[in-house]
Amino acid sequence: MKIRLKDPERFGELLIRKGHSKRSFAEASGIGQVTALQIANGDRNPSPRIAKRITDALEVEFDEIFVIEKTTC
Repeated sequence: MKIRLKDPERFGELLIRKGHSKRSFAEASGIGQVTALQIANGDRNPSPRIAKRITDALEVEFDEIFVIEKTTC
């Protein structure tokens, strides 16, 4: 299974509403700036630990911004 950002555009709006730039979002989440930018743009999927850090930093529920997809092996 993998975690995917539901909507990168909506996520960007959420960052603005929470008063974050992508840089300050990275700092608040405790993740690297490159990783934060890739996740925010939908170019990278977060690990469960990183997804938890993001939801905690933004004070949102997991299901508001992420979806869990089944992967086929």
